[in-house]
Amino acid sequence: MDHFAYREGELYAEDVPLSRIAAEVGTPFYCYSTATLRHHYRVFTEAFAGTDAAFCYAVKANANLAVIRTLADLGAGADVVSGGELERALAAGIAPAQIVFSGVGKSRNELALALDTRIGQFNVESSAELELLSEVSAARASTARIAVRVNPDVDADTHEKISTGRHQDKFGIPWPDARDVYAHAATLPGIEAVGVAAHI
Repeated sequence: MDHFAYREGELYAEDVPLSRIAAEVGTPFYCYSTATLRHHYRVFTEAFAGTDAAFCYAVKANANLAVIRTLADLGAGADVVSGGELERALAAGIAPAQIVFSGVGKSRNELALALDTRIGQFNVESSAELELLSEVSAARASTARIAVRVNPDVDADTHEKISTGRHQDKFGIPWPDARDVYAHAATLPGIEAVGVAAHI
């Protein structure tokens, strides 16, 4: 169910005609329905009732502060891929412990910001990132909880430009190397290995 519907030929968002919004703010504009976001978040999370699960909104999907804040109010965490997204998640009220920092190419400054903020988890994409995170974390006498992102070499048969789980894709650590990387992570200062991450 969503809360966008035509009534006598006019499109409404919840109980507001979009023509009224257009008259007040001009066009083009983006219109989001809080009721729709709440409904779909509840449907999704209720499907996992009784399961120990965390729900983190991918901020890269839509970094609108009102959208993030709506989900934060419902208990959602955030999955971020940059320092800017981390700052937006925090500004929207996401608790640092509910933030996961994913994505390739994290800079030293972004890792430091995330460590200083005490986010919940880093999804580590490469051995080089793991070493850098250990260095930055140890220098701060901090501990970074990490999941090793494994590239499972699975083809999801999706569009070429959004595929992330095949061996030729640039994301994650090749699965044959993952066990060794995970074991190495357990020996590094400033690192606590807590899981495995995968996308296809």
